[in-house]
Amino acid sequence: MSDTNNAYLQSFIAGAKGGEFAMRGYVTKLKKLAKEVKFDDPESSLLEHLGKVQNPNTRSNKAFALIRLRRHLKMPTFELEVMREDLKKEIMAHRKKKATADLEKLISYEGLLTKLDALSGKDYIMNYMWVKHGLRNKDINVAVKRQKPKEITENVIVFNPNSKSPKATYHITDYKTASTYGDKSIVITDKRFFEELSKLGLKNNQYLFSKQDGTKATVNYMNVLASRRSNNQYGEGRIAKILIKHLLDTKQYGKIELISKQRGTALSTIYDPYNLYAGNQAVPVYDNL
Repeated sequence: MSDTNNAYLQSFIAGAKGGEFAMRGYVTKLKKLAKEVKFDDPESSLLEHLGKVQNPNTRSNKAFALIRLRRHLKMPTFELEVMREDLKKEIMAHRKKKATADLEKLISYEGLLTKLDALSGKDYIMNYMWVKHGLRNKDINVAVKRQKPKEITENVIVFNPNSKSPKATYHITDYKTASTYGDKSIVITDKRFFEELSKLGLKNNQYLFSKQDGTKATVNYMNVLASRRSNNQYGEGRIAKILIKHLLDTKQYGKIELISKQRGTALSTIYDPYNLYAGNQAVPVYDNL
C-alpha cells in the first residue's frame, strides 16, 4: 500500500460515518484495493480495474467501498455510481443463474433434518438455529444467562438447565439489520435442543461460541465456524435458501413471514435472493399469498 493510499484510508477510518459492521466491511475491501489501485486515480482507471472482476456482486461491493472513500475525500464518484447502477440488472441475472444451479445441487430440507439429528453439542445448537429459524451467524453468537437481564446489551440465550420444562429464549439485539427491525426474541421449547444445550455445562455469563481464551467470538470467527461446522459446509445463507424452498413447497407462507421477522430480512428479499425458484420462471412461487 502506498503512503498516499494509506493516508486516504486512515482519514476515512477516522472521519467517515457509518454502522460498525458496514464500516468494517468497507475498510476490509479498501485495504485490498489499496494494493491494486490508486484511490485518487481518474474514475476511468478505477472502472477499468473493476471491469476485470468477474462476479458482479463483488464488483458492485468494491465500487461502493471506493465511492464511500472518495465521497469522504470529496473526489468525483459520478462514473462509479453510474457503473454500480448499471450492474443491478447483471446482478439480478447472476443471482437467478446461481439460484437455478443451487436448486439442482443442494440437498433437500429433509436431508438437512437428517444431518441435524446426527449432530450433538454446539454443532447441533448452531445448525438447529439455521435449519429451523434461518438466523445469521452473528445472531447466534450469544452469552448464556440463567435469568433475563434487566438491560440487554448483547445477544443472550436465557435458560435454566434444571427446569422441568424445556425452554430457552434468545434475545437478539446485535444483528445485521437491528437498526431497521429492532430487538427480537425467539422462544424454543424443543426438548432435544434443551438437552443438547444443558449438556454443554455452560455457566452463567459464558459465551456459547467463545474463542479459546473464553472471550466472545468475533464476527469473522463465527463466519469461519459456520463454513466449517454447518451441514455440508453450506453456511447459513444456503441453509436459509433450503428452508425457504421447503416452506414454499409446503405452502407455509405464514412461516415464511415469521422467518422474515426472526431473521430481520424483508419479505421481498426472502422471495428473491433467498428463493431458489427465482431463476425458474415456470414455478409459481406467489400463489395463494
